Amino acid sequence: MLAPQRPAAGEGGHGHAGSMGIAEIARRRLMHVKRGPIAAPRAAGHFLESPNPVVPPTPVHAETVPSGRGDLTLSGFIAAACVAVVLACAAYWLSLQQNRAAAWVTHTQEVLTTIARTRAALVDLQNGHRGFTISGDEQELAPYHQARAALQQHMARLGTLMTESAEQARHFAELERDLAARLASAADLVQARRAGGFDAAKSIVDTGRPGGEMAVLREHLRNLEVEEERLLGERLADHERLVQWFWAGMTVVVLVLFCALAVLYLQVRRRSAAQRQLLESEQRFHLMTSSVAEYAIIMLDLQGCVRTWNAGAQRITGYDEHDIVGHDFGRFYSPQDAEADKPTHTLQHAASQGRFAEDGWLVHSDGSAFWASVVMTPLRDAQGDLSGFCMIARDLTERRKAENALRDEMQERLRVDEELQRLNRSLEAQVRERTADLLDAKLRLRDLSAQLITAQEQERRHIARELHDDTGQSLTVIRMHLMDVLRGAEGAGARIPECVAIVDAAIAQIRGMALNLRPTMLDDLGLAAALEWALEQQGRPAGWETALEADDDFSEVPAEIQTACFRIGQEALTNAARHAGATEVSVELRMVGGELELTVQDNGAGFDLARYSSPAERKKHFGLISMGERAGLVGGHLDIATAPGRGTRVRAILPVVLEPVLADSTLVA
Repeated sequence: MLAPQRPAAGEGGHGHAGSMGIAEIARRRLMHVKRGPIAAPRAAGHFLESPNPVVPPTPVHAETVPSGRGDLTLSGFIAAACVAVVLACAAYWLSLQQNRAAAWVTHTQEVLTTIARTRAALVDLQNGHRGFTISGDEQELAPYHQARAALQQHMARLGTLMTESAEQARHFAELERDLAARLASAADLVQARRAGGFDAAKSIVDTGRPGGEMAVLREHLRNLEVEEERLLGERLADHERLVQWFWAGMTVVVLVLFCALAVLYLQVRRRSAAQRQLLESEQRFHLMTSSVAEYAIIMLDLQGCVRTWNAGAQRITGYDEHDIVGHDFGRFYSPQDAEADKPTHTLQHAASQGRFAEDGWLVHSDGSAFWASVVMTPLRDAQGDLSGFCMIARDLTERRKAENALRDEMQERLRVDEELQRLNRSLEAQVRERTADLLDAKLRLRDLSAQLITAQEQERRHIARELHDDTGQSLTVIRMHLMDVLRGAEGAGARIPECVAIVDAAIAQIRGMALNLRPTMLDDLGLAAALEWALEQQGRPAGWETALEADDDFSEVPAEIQTACFRIGQEALTNAARHAGATEVSVELRMVGGELELTVQDNGAGFDLARYSSPAERKKHFGLISMGERAGLVGGHLDIATAPGRGTRVRAILPVVLEPVLADSTLVA
């Protein structure tokens, strides 16, 4: 059990101090909404000092006085009735003010909560279209559509809450205008991603428009919060001024009534005056206790037995008056507390310290527990002797549940916020990685384009040189011989067989050039025959020992795949002839698991693959790049296994179904 604390100034039951409780509670509720739940109370069975306890009025001490005249006694009753009416009216007016202040606080809570939900919906809107912009997956737009629907709902609710203040209405109009612009830009971003892809969406993001609009919307929401808090502060200040004026007026009224009663009481015997005062005090006390339903106000005797009961006590504990009056108040405690003799310790503490306050578990009449704030005050007579106790209790179970629920909600929000931040960081890392990959692919494509142009020009120069040096000269000789025939020169007829031989050589040369450009046997006889011809063309001059292993039928392989496979094999054989110095070269062509697999292997010198994989070397060796890009353009990949002195194996794995993608070759040492 905690040691009691001295009551703060204004805590002892005076009307003005008690009236300030609603303003203080309003401030705490507003801070509770803005900052999160208050610190949780201690576990069940451990008690805390209760703030702003209700302290019972001090009973009037009776003294024996002579009797007075009957008319003055009647005047005393009339004066007492007037006091009761004034107090009732004052209590009703004060209740209206308290309800009004509570309504203001509730209104502010709802506004702040709606603003917070609107801010969260804006974040969900941004994250939703950001995920769709990055991935292009329509399923990523689910949070985006939900956020749009939530924003419409929250804005409609804010519109109904902002009608009481012109300034708030102005802020809300600006928010509504800028929110429409934000929703339009988000829709444009989604449409751009759908129509133009990632680059189109990224161009909109790079303008900074979405981020700027989000900053403006956050500023509008902040202005709404600040203005709402300012309005609540002004309203509560007005409420406190009204209450102060009320209590000032009540003080004057009470003083006037007290002076009138004092003059009246001086005219009668002191005993009769004391009796009337005691009766009026009891009436006021019973009126107060019977009208208060939020608090259980219980009078106890020295042994802790219940002497009086009110409606609030019956509502909170569930006991009827005839079932509890005369019984020990230990019934309100759990069996464990009763065994620990806690009720007795409570009375002893209140009697020795002058007051005892705690928050803890009490028990209903049906045995169920509830969380209550309890204040125990000793009652003393005119001589200062202890005559009993006044116990005031209030059921705080719902408030405790609400605080726990709000604390759990805040913890869940913090967890969700941390998860969103983690996902955001992950998405940013993926975007950076993807951007780097795209830049690398762009550079590789630029290098490949330059090398393709260079190779094209070299091939054109080669064809022009072949036509000029061989075919052109052959045609010139034929022309000279034919001119001799036309002129009838001596021996011209004997040169006709020579012209036929030169024409045959030119035809063979042009046919060879055509075969090098694209062998007709690839279209006429198929992929295996074309590879066999290429192997023979390269192997005969180099003196290779060759071997070809191929499946029988490749008719289902698309022409684009066959062309890519032939060019890869032709380039691999060319590289082997130029650089390998091999004596044995084999070609294998198989259908494996729905894929076309080409393997070209030699026993030549091999090379350092890591060296030729660097960006600088890749630019110098177009053959390796062209093989990898040919495989990648049809959705396949290329593996090269080699090492100095260990020969080279080139393996291309190509899909049978044509799926063009931009892929890099995979080089495996």
